Amino acid sequence: MIKFNNKDEFKLSPEKSLLQLAIDNDIPLNHSCGGFGTCGTCRVLVDNHVDLPARNPIEQEMAKDRGFQDNERLACQTKCDRPITTTIPN
Repeated sequence: MIKFNNKDEFKLSPEKSLLQLAIDNDIPLNHSCGGFGTCGTCRVLVDNHVDLPARNPIEQEMAKDRGFQDNERLACQTKCDRPITTTIPN
């Protein structure tokens, strides 16, 4: 299950990004670059300490440039196969 902003829970789909899961479930999550990892508007905070997959090269570059903490992830680049709770920053 994935939970956005500690509200509704949705079934995980390991082959889909967190952004795609948000879109599929009508969760408002900004994504001005269309999910290509170039804008950073789909940044989410991972609330629970789950072992997420390593950042891909696109997300690594954004995280380095913007000084992301370990729990800050780009929803368009992050896929997960275990329960996760995220917060969408204002």
